[in-house]
This record gives sequence, structure tokens and C-alpha cells, in this order.
Amino acid sequence: MLIEAQTSNRTEQFSARDFAGLLVVVLIGLAARLLHIDSQPFWLDEALTYQRIHLGIDNLIADSFSNRHMPSYFLMLQALSPFDANSAGLRIPSALFGTASIAVVFTIARRIAGRAAAVVAALLMALSPLQVQYGQEARSYTLVTLLITVALWGLVRLAQNPRCAALDFRHPAFDRFGWAAYVIGTIGALDVLGDAAPWLLAANLALYLIWRSLRAPHGNNEASLGFRRNWLFSAALILIFCMPFYGAILAFSDGQMLQKFDWIPPLSWQNLRVAAKSAYLMRMAAVVRFSILPTAVPLLGVLVALLCGIGLYRMRGRLEGRVLLLGFALLPLLLLAVSLVKSMVLPRYILWSAAPFFILAGIGAAALPRRMQPVALTALLLLCTINLLPVYHTETKPRWDRAAATLSAQVRPGDTVFTGDTNAPTMLAVLQPKDQAPIDQSALVTSKLDVALARWKQGSRVWAINGRSAMGPGTTLDAFKSRVAALGTPTLEIPEGKEITILLFDAPDTAESISAHGDATWPLTPPIATAIESPPVSRRRIAP
Repeated sequence: MLIEAQTSNRTEQFSARDFAGLLVVVLIGLAARLLHIDSQPFWLDEALTYQRIHLGIDNLIADSFSNRHMPSYFLMLQALSPFDANSAGLRIPSALFGTASIAVVFTIARRIAGRAAAVVAALLMALSPLQVQYGQEARSYTLVTLLITVALWGLVRLAQNPRCAALDFRHPAFDRFGWAAYVIGTIGALDVLGDAAPWLLAANLALYLIWRSLRAPHGNNEASLGFRRNWLFSAALILIFCMPFYGAILAFSDGQMLQKFDWIPPLSWQNLRVAAKSAYLMRMAAVVRFSILPTAVPLLGVLVALLCGIGLYRMRGRLEGRVLLLGFALLPLLLLAVSLVKSMVLPRYILWSAAPFFILAGIGAAALPRRMQPVALTALLLLCTINLLPVYHTETKPRWDRAAATLSAQVRPGDTVFTGDTNAPTMLAVLQPKDQAPIDQSALVTSKLDVALARWKQGSRVWAINGRSAMGPGTTLDAFKSRVAALGTPTLEIPEGKEITILLFDAPDTAESISAHGDATWPLTPPIATAIESPPVSRRRIAP
């Protein structure tokens, strides 16, 4: 009865208290995303963003399509960002898009179930660790989430008044805002990232349910025919504005789309739990490992899940509830089905489905008696804040910035830098300190062990780096040491955070090396003294 009473006048304007609640939660979400936005270094995807936006427009577009990305986000970032933008400069648009999503979530929940539901839903969106993490990342996930949330708002409007949605577009009562929000949001999301493609399926299933609700059992079906006309027209517009871009991606991928996702870990119950807990249950996830990081409030996820369940129960039988359920559940279920053939479950791939989930949780929270709501909201704000704090001081991305700084200060002419991760040279180049000469001006940077070994035999010191730049199979330090055992015993071991370790292998005696292995095949500098100054980093010396 509460929902029915609160939605009896769904088109009423926001009150001053509604605007005040919206402003407070939006400011909380913006602060959460801007706080320490540059404290974590780039990981591989962000490094590739940095490199891509520094290409010419033609090369940017070609590079995007060849890597299964739409060029739109990168073109926008190129236009918005200064040429020498640092990590914060490239991440601020994501923070703003994530903050705007909070406002749309508030608007949807307020329209369905009132102010209390809106504040709870928006607060969960504002302080979700995963939403904040991707709100501090130079990638397009928060932009896609914003656009799909706008489209969801449009669908909710259509579901609340199907007869207005079925009118001719020239009719004064035609729901222009609902259809426009759905079409523009969907086109925008699809033209930013292919991860939005499942939304098109969820939205059309929702539109089918709305259309079916208009079908009269006997006689006049004018409303259902009108809705079908508008539905088909919206589908045509979406296809016209999206198909050329997806055709370009298919052309550049040579029909090998799924095969290019071989870096995603195989499907497992552990990975499913990681994805679900981080996307919906307020847990923080590691970026390059499929794991959940420790939480300060373990029961918060259980509470949010309970509220979502109550929200689903309260929305049973309502078209708006079915729209929200499809927006939340279809994406993870579809990725789960695809993963039976090719693993596709990742927390960031289901990021946008958290918006309808949090709206349902807000609707569930609105079931509390009115006198208890202020206390409950205060407690929720406190719990969410405490739960979020570890995001700002936990290492969630490998410290390639520290590794680049160490190498920049220590490499000498003729040295070799060997990286176990094939993408590590990209990380070192992008995160190179601006006040230092590029590493590759002094040393050869390679991910080929045979090249590093050959140069070592000819008198080159070798810096061997173990660490991952992105998700995928990693190598333990012991396994990496076994791999480079031919270089001898490292004289220096420098840990750079939790993920990266730098090993220094001094050059062998040049005369003995040439006698044992033959003449040098390319010029190198004379043997270099092994004594080096200690850089300002944590390190551990190994006995020779």
C-alpha cells in the first residue's frame, strides 16, 4: 500500500526536501570519487587509454576498433583533456559520470517509491566501493552506467503509463521524455562500449512486457498497436545509429571476438562470488586479480541483499518492478550463459546492472516505518562510509609507477630491463617520471628472455621485473626466479608494492663470458661496477 500511495501522482515535481536530499547524496558521491583520485597508478587499461588519446584521430579510431572498443569515449577524452594530462586529469570525467549516475538513480527510486527509497538507493550508488573504484579510472565504464541508467529512467516512465507511451508522437500526452531517454541513453551506451549490448536485450524484453499489458483480451487493440509502432520505430533508430560501429569492430576483429577474451579467468564459484560481492554487495575488488579484498563491515552486503529482496517482493506484479528486475538480473545471467562456452564474468562487465539492484534495495528500505527512517539512513551512511575507507589506502593496482621511478634512477647505459609481463614495457613507458630520461634511452627494455640472456652474456647488467599489469595468468616470484635462473643469483631484490619485484643481476666477468660464449655480436658499454646508490625505496639485498 505504501508504494501505491507514493506513486499515485508519479508526475509530481520534486519538492524542496527532495532537492536537498539529492544534493547531499550527490555531493557525498562526488567527494568519494575525487578523494585521492590520483593515489593509485594507472593499470594496463588506463595506460592504453593514455597512449590512445595521444594518437592522431585516424589512428585513434583504428586502434579502438582493432581492440574491440568504440572510439567515442577516447575522442571525447582527447578533446576534454590537456595534452600532458596526469592520472587525475584523465580520471575526473569518470568521477563526474559516476556522480551523475547517482542523481539518475535517485530520480528513478523517488519516482517509484518516494524520498526515503531515493536516498537509500542513491547512497548505495554513491558509496559502493566498486562504483567508486571505476569512478577513479580513466575508462568508459561509468559513462556507460550513466547512459544505461538514463535509458532505465525512460523505461520506468513508459512502464508507469503505457497508454501515454502508445500514443502518436504528435499527441500532446505522448510520453516524449520516456521514449527520448530510452532511445538516446541506449544509443549512447551502445556507441561507447560493447558491454552495453546486453542492455538492448533486457530493454526489449521490458518493452515486450509493457506491450503485452496493453493487449485487450477482446475487441480494441489500438493502444497495443500504437505501442508496437513506437517500439519498432525506437528499435530502428537504435540500429541505424549503432550497427555501423559494431560492423567496424567485427571487420577489425576478423570474426575472432570471443577468442580475444582468453585472458579472463575460467568460470568458477569463487569468481562468481567475487563478481557478485563486488558489484552488488559493497565489497572492494582487486583490479588485476580475481579476488575480494578485506572489508571493514562484513554484514553490509547481507543487509543490502536483504533490502533488495524486500524491494522485489514489494514490486511484485508491477511493470516497474519487472523492468528493474530485468535491468539487474539479465546481464549477469547472460554472461553466465556465455561463460559456459567462453568465460566472460568480470566485476566491471556487470557494473551497470548495480543501478537497478540498488534501486530495488532503496524500495525495500522504504518499507521501514517513517519514524525509523532517519535513524536507519544515518546508520546506513555510517556503515557505508566505514566500509569504503579501505579503498583509499589499499593497493588495488600494481605499483608500476614506483618500478618506473626506481629503474629511471638506477639504469645505466648498456643495461637490460627484462619484464616477465609482455605489457610491462608499456607500463614503464607511460608511468615514466616526467623529470627523468626515458628508461629505453639508457637500457634495452624487452620481454624476451633470450634477448636479455644474450646481452647479459656480453656484459650487460639485467634488471628482471616480475609483476602483472592486468588480469590474466600471473607468475609467483619463486617461479619467476626459476625462469631467470640462467642469469645467476640476483644481487638485489626490490619489492615495489604487493605485485611487483625487481631483481638485479650483475654482469658476468666479460673475459670469461666471451671465452665461454664467443665474441660479442653487438657493441655494449664496458662492464659496469656493481655498486649502486640506494634509491629511496624499500629493498632487500641478497647474498651473492
